[in-house]
Amino acid sequence: MADITFTAASVKPGVNAVTIGGMFGATVTQGLLVYSDADDSGDYKLADCTSTTATATCVGVALSSGADGQPCVIQTSGYLTCDNLTANTVYVLSAAGKPCPAADYSAVTDYLTVIGVAVSTTSLKLGINCAGTGKTG
Repeated sequence: MADITFTAASVKPGVNAVTIGGMFGATVTQGLLVYSDADDSGDYKLADCTSTTATATCVGVALSSGADGQPCVIQTSGYLTCDNLTANTVYVLSAAGKPCPAADYSAVTDYLTVIGVAVSTTSLKLGINCAGTGKTG
């Protein structure tokens, strides 16, 4: 298995969705995972498990697309309607804002951030947990 890419048009808030607003600090496409950059006024940028613990501290999924300086909406919890999931699979943060199945996590190259569990092929129950561990290599 590998990283999954959500079709932007399929990404929508689901049941009990909790959202926050803010500004993008980089170009972000709807459906990608983001972190809040404390060094850039808290603007939202692509989360990445391979860089630093800061970039691996994912806060949610972009419900909108935009460029640096544009407003955004981020879903932080609840159910996310999307596509390309495998039911009953735990997803973690991968590189460049994408999720991947937990089976693809590598403690040698990645910081561990659990994103959630797919309850079906089109519904992800967000349960973001940034462990702050990993990347031993």
